[in-house]
Amino acid sequence: MKTYRAAVIGLSGIGTGKPAARQPYPVLGTAWPHSHVAAYHAYPGTEVVAVCDIKEAVLEQFAANWGGALPGAETYTDHRELLAAARPDVLSVVTSDHRHAQIVIDAAEAGVKAILCEKPIATTIAEAQRMIEVCARQGTALTVNHSRRWRPHWVQARALVGDGARLGPVKRIAGSWVGDRAMLFRNGGHLVDTVNWFAGAAPDWVTGILDGEHAGHPPRYAGDGGRDPATDPGGSGLVHYENDVRAFINCSKGATGGGVELEVFCERGHLRVDDVSAFIGSVPEGASSQLRSWTVVPAAVTSLGETPAAIAELIACVEEGRAPRYTAQEASRAPAVILGMLQSNANGHVPVRFPIVDV
Repeated sequence: MKTYRAAVIGLSGIGTGKPAARQPYPVLGTAWPHSHVAAYHAYPGTEVVAVCDIKEAVLEQFAANWGGALPGAETYTDHRELLAAARPDVLSVVTSDHRHAQIVIDAAEAGVKAILCEKPIATTIAEAQRMIEVCARQGTALTVNHSRRWRPHWVQARALVGDGARLGPVKRIAGSWVGDRAMLFRNGGHLVDTVNWFAGAAPDWVTGILDGEHAGHPPRYAGDGGRDPATDPGGSGLVHYENDVRAFINCSKGATGGGVELEVFCERGHLRVDDVSAFIGSVPEGASSQLRSWTVVPAAVTSLGETPAAIAELIACVEEGRAPRYTAQEASRAPAVILGMLQSNANGHVPVRFPIVDV
């Protein structure tokens, strides 16, 4: 197996993590690495050759945590220097929410073969489209770490819905992420993308109403990159999709909870799925429609999940000369829905039709 040179730009939070026992192929019951550095270290086809962060203190912490496991990894404070000197094959961009675009573009133009960009892909429509266009022109595989796309039990749950699937076509969806970190561009991006995924079509229009403390938020991104919840609003939205699926999105700081929770109402049943479990609700033949029987969806058995699964997909793109199955264009629908919610809220909650444009 060829070993690909990997690099990570942005080492806070999910960027780095801490070393654990190296287990390239975890079995059921073993956690897959979540952070990007740990995922590249665990994946047998990649070697971390360089990392970058603008803060020297963060690089010092990386050296303290990873110096023993990754003695050959070079550190940089300028991403362009890393790209020129380390020449990575595959790259993770794990910087602040609004600092992804130029790094991805620079990496593609420097010849990086595959890029895993943290969500959201960008905080404006224009930046997202420029990233997509440059990567397409350079032949760079680009995907986005909306992590439910890479978690086995979410993939298994998604396979239960749609034409020809056990539960049949999706009709309606109710999705939530609540709690102090219910920020539309930060954790809300995971929620919106998961709803888009289960809806199975492109969004057609969206309305939005933000939480009370954010009622006067402008119709554009105004956050600080994902740190302070006060700068990234919570809110609710109704999304209509081109296949007539309708989805209620609830991303509110005023309730207790956390993580993505979905109720998916289908032609032949009802799916309830969150970050730890999935259940199928069905009405026994001849019973009242109010009587449901709940069946647990068995846990998925797989050798790969989480961030290593995203890395494996990008390596396959490089080796097979194809685009990612989860494209950056599809990933860009999540921030587009969120921007539509902001625009709707700022204009009296009227529907905003796609394609969304920056204002």
